[in-house]
Parts: sequence; structure tokens; C-alpha cells
Amino acid sequence: MSKDSFHAAFSNGKVKKFANTKQGIEMFLDFIKQTHKSKKTLIGVEATGVYHLLFAKTLTKQDWKVNIINPLESHKILTQGLRTVKTDRIDAIKIREMVKFKKGYLFSETDTATALKALINERNTLVQTRKAMKQRQEANKLKAIATGKKLFDSFSDVIKAIDNSIIKIEKEMKSYEQDTQRLLQTIPGIGPVVSASLVAYIGDIKRFDNPKKLVAYIGLDSRVYQSGTSIQGKGYISKKGNKYLRNVLFNSAFVARQYNPNLNGYYNKKIKEGKHYLSAMCAVERKLIHLIYAVWKRETPYVKYKN
Repeated sequence: MSKDSFHAAFSNGKVKKFANTKQGIEMFLDFIKQTHKSKKTLIGVEATGVYHLLFAKTLTKQDWKVNIINPLESHKILTQGLRTVKTDRIDAIKIREMVKFKKGYLFSETDTATALKALINERNTLVQTRKAMKQRQEANKLKAIATGKKLFDSFSDVIKAIDNSIIKIEKEMKSYEQDTQRLLQTIPGIGPVVSASLVAYIGDIKRFDNPKKLVAYIGLDSRVYQSGTSIQGKGYISKKGNKYLRNVLFNSAFVARQYNPNLNGYYNKKIKEGKHYLSAMCAVERKLIHLIYAVWKRETPYVKYKN
């Protein structure tokens, strides 16, 4: 899947190219309807930024099942072997094989989630731009001190404009799924930006049967490398899930353990066991995700535990 086109591999071994437009996607649908009468057919597509969205949304709105393949997983498969010849046709065939082996997850993103994600991404870009502007502004101040000359400050107006835009975006973010966001914000460490992020990237909490699946979706599930049958390797988090959610929830975990005695006690326990700070904080983050799952799934506000 690319900006302008996509390659589709079919059960008969053929690979066809279509335009990544509404007309091109309809041509794809007309083609598969000739051989796939049932809409139970599973259609896989690699997540490629925003380029797969039109395809996935068009098909799901017509009740076709679309499986989204994580780029990290597909990259491992597509680069296996000594021959690393990589073409769109070969990629399409291998992605089809991945779908046959139940890789990926069903696309279920609503239009609300897509719009909210766009706001979150826009805010993140502005936050990073503001950070860069402030660094440049500070550098100019040091240059002014060093030279004894007053330099023109072109950054203050830009920073002020960015601040105003961020305020407007955050206000708009609060307007989505207001009841759910208020519910999540009863949990210590979960603020307006994080609650909006959870709504955008998780969507319907009921699609996760248990908190462990939510942990895995975010990419904080543990993976252990082994050698033979007896040597146990060091454990790592899989990092296959949503990187943005992992980052914002890590910051939330840092705040949450300051206000939640149970999380703080769990953190201290991990430190006493000899865990590194980051490892201990990842453990706290997993606990926080379990807490988020419970509050969200039960639709009941967080209640502070009293000893």
C-alpha cells in the first residue's frame, strides 16, 4: 500500500495493481466479488501511516473484514532469507501469507477515532515545534550575552501563536466521547490529553477480553529469548503495539505512583528485587493499564484504596 497505488495478491497466485483512490478501490472490490462471494473473506493490508485508511474504511463500511498488519511484523517476514529482493508484488504475496496465519487485527476504527487521532497528531507536532523554537530562542539569548548585542527575537510571536493553537486543539479533543474521558480522568495520572489518546487509539474497550490483551496491544507484554530448552534469555517488552500510547502512559505511570500507594509500593518492590528504574516503571505502567481496563470495562470511576 502506497500513496498512489496498492498491489493485491489473490488465491490464484495473481497480483494486480490498483489506484489508491475511491475509484481504484471500487475496481478492486468488483474484481474480488467475481471469485469471493462471501464477505467473510479476510482481506489483509499493512498499516502504512495514513495510506491504508481509505482502503480499510471503504471496505469495512461495505461489511468486508479487513485485517491490519503491524509494519514491525511484516518487516521481519518480508526481509527473511538470504535473498532480500523486495518488490511490491512480493510484499503483497507475503502479506497474504501472514493473513492466512492469523497475523494482525481486525480494523474497527470509527470516523470519530480517526478525527481524534488527527487532532492528537497535530497537537504533538505543535508541541515538538514549540520545543524547538524555545531552544533556538534560548540559543539566541546566549549569543546576545556573548556578543553584547541585542538580537531580534523572532520566536516569541511564533511560540505565542503555537500556544494558542494547542489550547484550541485540546479544547476540541475534550469534545469527543466526553463521558468516557471524564471516567478515565478519575484515575490518578490520567489527564485530558491521555484520556483523549486512550479513546482515540483503543476505541471500544470491549474488544479486549482481558487486560493482558490490552497490555499486548500497547506493546508492553514481555518476550523472552531462549537458547535450547534450558537457558533462559533476558525478558524484554515486545514493543509491537502503539508506541505513542506506551510513551504517554509511561509518563502517566510516573505521576500515578506518586498518588497511588499501591503503585508506589509495587515500584519499590521491583527496585528492591534489583530491577532497573526503567524496568520497574514499565511494570508500574502495566499495572496502570490493568487499572484503566477495570475502570473502563466496568464503567465505574476509580475509587482510592484505603488501608
